Amino acid sequence: MKVIMVPAADRPECKVALDQAFLMAQALSANIIGCHLRPHRSEGPGIENSGSVFGFRKRTATSHAADEDEIKLTRDAAEAMFVDQAESNDFKLVKKPTLGATRTAQWVEMVGSLEKLFSIIGPTSDIALVSRPKRTSKGPGSDFMLAALLQTGKPVIVLPQTSVPSMGKRIVIAWNQSVEAARAVSASLPLLQMAESVCIVHSGSESRAGPKATALANYLKYWGVKTSRIGTEGRDASEEILNVYRSEGSDLIVMGAYSRPRFREFVFGGVTEDLLFHSSEPVFALHS
Repeated sequence: MKVIMVPAADRPECKVALDQAFLMAQALSANIIGCHLRPHRSEGPGIENSGSVFGFRKRTATSHAADEDEIKLTRDAAEAMFVDQAESNDFKLVKKPTLGATRTAQWVEMVGSLEKLFSIIGPTSDIALVSRPKRTSKGPGSDFMLAALLQTGKPVIVLPQTSVPSMGKRIVIAWNQSVEAARAVSASLPLLQMAESVCIVHSGSESRAGPKATALANYLKYWGVKTSRIGTEGRDASEEILNVYRSEGSDLIVMGAYSRPRFREFVFGGVTEDLLFHSSEPVFALHS
């Protein structure tokens, strides 16, 4: 992993994501792109921004000048926070990358709908770090998280709203024998190799087609990753994964995202929805 992307805004949870991004970049000798995303200006006051199925926010009747001032203040505050983080972590601020660069920080601003923006910047990053929205939130937090997960084709780490003591030292892999889970494991190899412990959790019978947890453990040995394995009853996969996570003192869950269609998971429930929206643990997820 050489390019870590973080959506940057002047919000406390964005600072949490930046903190973790710079810590990860230090460990991996990677680079940070802080990307400030915002919607197109409406043509006039009182018009709702509807250029995206995600929608950044609903606009209220304000003057054009006030709207421009708000955009500038928000952008400037976000950039100042990013620059401060880069300088305090001894990362070199650059306007564009150089060949073989490490420990650089680049500020980027993009305007448009969320799904288009993430589909542009996401595929040319190695991973994105975003904050999990509050459970009661009706703002753009969920839209950001889903756009990053569904539009980039790259892994996303979903973080709590508040800072975590550590992340990636003790990792749990949520294994369900799926292609999505296998791809998530492959994408997380740089983190797995640095982890102090890795535990593979499989819930219920391993009777479906696909490699069993033992096969995954053997594969990871080739990468120098020593693992333990825990099988659970399979009555409530989400809760069982979280129980193992807590009992092992873990600080990151690696999982494939939406191995079933998202609409079906949203309606009937699923591990992805539970761990992304209804838990507070850091999650490394890949949808492919």
